[in-house]
Amino acid sequence: MRLFKPMTPEQLARNDRMMSLVLAIGGIFLAWDFFRLAQQGIPSLGWIGFLSGPIFAHKVSEILLLMMWMPLIWVSNYEMSGQFPKRMPPERYLRWLQRLLWLAPVQMILATYAWTIVNLGTSSLTTDYHPLIFREDGWVWRYYLGTVIIAGAAFVPVATRKVIKLANQWSGTQK
Repeated sequence: MRLFKPMTPEQLARNDRMMSLVLAIGGIFLAWDFFRLAQQGIPSLGWIGFLSGPIFAHKVSEILLLMMWMPLIWVSNYEMSGQFPKRMPPERYLRWLQRLLWLAPVQMILATYAWTIVNLGTSSLTTDYHPLIFREDGWVWRYYLGTVIIAGAAFVPVATRKVIKLANQWSGTQK
């Protein structure tokens, strides 16, 4: 069963506006949080400590996750209406998805790195990072970062299925 199919042009326009609003609010929140993190982290950790820290890796993995899922969701919204957006024809979408599939392992590695350091800490002989899970909101770090890893991993089969489908359609129209 496919939800919202066939989608009306009015519903598509409404979904587009809502997605733009969510993307704008989410982007502003991520940018503000990233800026605030840098403001607090760089003076206390220095540039190297900040850039190699788990919180920086976590924030970058969140941004990459947003970059991976948003085009897929946006075009999927159009696919439910039986069309492609004018700015993203099928051949361009195929190239985008192929590039995003190369980005997915980077996102998962950064998120896993952040989860590992935040949950296990590091040796006092290296960076001496104390696990955040022992603090008051530690459970949030454990499960939220795990969810970020899973969301990155879930992108791979979804995008791969779309790439295969588009490649088959594209090769069929090229003959």
